[in-house]
Amino acid sequence: MILSEKIHSLAKAKTIKFWALAAGLVALGLFLSTLQTNVNSSLHSYATDVGEIQNALPRWGLIHYSGYPLYTALASLFVAALRLLGIEPAASASLFSALWGAVTVSLIVILAHELEIKGPIAALSALATAVSTSVWVDASIAEVHTMTLALTLAILLYAVRFGRSGSKKELLLLALFFSQGVMHQRSVVIIAPAVAVLIWPQIQVLWKNLIPAISVSLLALATYLYMPLRVWMGATWFFGSPGTWDGFWALVFDNRGGRVFKLDANWDKWIKRIQTVSQILADDLLWPLLILGLATLVWIALRKGKNRRESIALTLAWIPNFLLTLVIWRGRVTDAQLAAKVPILPIASIGLALLLTWIWRRSRQAGIAASLLFTATLIIWGMQVRPFVLSITRDASIEEVIAAADQVSNPTDEQPTTMVALWGTDYWALAYAQECRDQLQGINLVDHNANHQAIVERGDRYLTVNKTFYVFPVSWWEQKLNLERLYLASAAPGVIEISPTPPITSEDVPADINFDLGNGISIRAAELNWTAQDRLRLTLYWESLQETEAEYSVAVHLVAHDPPQDPSDVLYQADAQHPIDSWYPTSRWSKGEIVRDTYALTVPEDSQPTAVRVALYRTDPETGFINSPWFSLPLPPAP
Repeated sequence: MILSEKIHSLAKAKTIKFWALAAGLVALGLFLSTLQTNVNSSLHSYATDVGEIQNALPRWGLIHYSGYPLYTALASLFVAALRLLGIEPAASASLFSALWGAVTVSLIVILAHELEIKGPIAALSALATAVSTSVWVDASIAEVHTMTLALTLAILLYAVRFGRSGSKKELLLLALFFSQGVMHQRSVVIIAPAVAVLIWPQIQVLWKNLIPAISVSLLALATYLYMPLRVWMGATWFFGSPGTWDGFWALVFDNRGGRVFKLDANWDKWIKRIQTVSQILADDLLWPLLILGLATLVWIALRKGKNRRESIALTLAWIPNFLLTLVIWRGRVTDAQLAAKVPILPIASIGLALLLTWIWRRSRQAGIAASLLFTATLIIWGMQVRPFVLSITRDASIEEVIAAADQVSNPTDEQPTTMVALWGTDYWALAYAQECRDQLQGINLVDHNANHQAIVERGDRYLTVNKTFYVFPVSWWEQKLNLERLYLASAAPGVIEISPTPPITSEDVPADINFDLGNGISIRAAELNWTAQDRLRLTLYWESLQETEAEYSVAVHLVAHDPPQDPSDVLYQADAQHPIDSWYPTSRWSKGEIVRDTYALTVPEDSQPTAVRVALYRTDPETGFINSPWFSLPLPPAP
């Protein structure tokens, strides 16, 4: 009889392993289909920290509060190993998240099995978490959240097992995962009431083994030694000051609460918060499914019977996460808020598994119908979620910024070149391209928090991409550099040189053309070159013959006939509101100033351009457009 029970138990264990593995592999397939394989471009809240992580991991670096040493150490090792196989760090970092996402789905199946839910139902319900928006996104990008979720489920799993068996082994594993989970992500501590309910029947066993459990828990604190170790080893990417004791403890004890929690709100604002949290949860999973899953747990918790204690515990696990999501507020949906709600989703999946089990036990036909309906719903929901995930992971807009900055790589002169970019997506993308793609070589890359005055005073050529001025206009730079007057020049299309003195002098540019535009400005010189089979670069050297209050716009036309015979002869236009990517109005120019200005022109396929025409124009309220004479530059021979 004992042998028979053992055989039955082994067969049951193999069965649940099969279903856990099957669900995990299906989830992994979903995540791989949307995996972010290149440097992050998305500005969505889900991707707030992705660029930072993509840069930290290939450098064995450290990220923002609270440091996440376990994640960064393991992920850096993973990225380094795959890099040896030729896999780009951005793809490896996302794959690390995808694997933890698959582990999460498998753990849901195993946890559901502990509640006596059959394998097929457990696997099907676990896939509800896989197709939820938050988990699918987090498993497709370089983020810490799928690892957090896996640790959370491991805690609940071993709490259930220890609460039932009283095994010292299960207790030590619970202590290990709980302590590592809290050190990894402080918010994990809020499931402590759920854990207490689950282990309460074995409280005496806990007391007897308290010292071993505490000893295992202290290992989690030891993971933080990784941070100063990396600094002492010369890490080039780290957040804060983990190499000093003050900086180290600041990272260890930081919980982000002071930066993300906001409790001062009236009743109307709390209603608004509840509506917002409800909406982002409904965006995660079809709201009837979400409500049914959570309500089932509450229903079982209120009744006497099987799985009551576990349902109480799971309810005590999701409610604090819901409340946490409420108190995280900045007047908009943030990455912290999106992360705080994630643990609710696997708990709802377990509730759905219990509901399906209840239906099956009452009617096989109803169980089949409910399971088929549930499967169809998940498929339809997944088809809706996938395009949204792809909108984040396939966004390649930042490549334009990288391409623009890369035009000034490997400067030929001896003057040091520094490029400043906005800390965030721009800087992270450029830093990644420089570190992992061998782009932007020969350039000192800094973010906007750098000491700009010191860099300019030491004589560096100081550049930035043009979009920086949308956030920090010319006046901001003048204040940072302590200047009354700032001079701009184009270094390349989309790249602007910032200087306290005119960067171009008459000695630098011979007066080869001197085309007078009749408005106090002339074209001193011009160059037109092919940069690709379908791309041209025009470099103009404007010369201000006199100061002017007028603000002229620039017309740059690629034409099939010169002059054009009809509008169809204008093949491409690179017009700008002002010179220098529209950031340097002619009203700011000094008399005698020479301004270098560049334009990129795309040659349409199957077209036959003959020249590029340039003019300045302004608008007059009475007479309309006032154009200068047109200057024509014939095309050089095609490459």
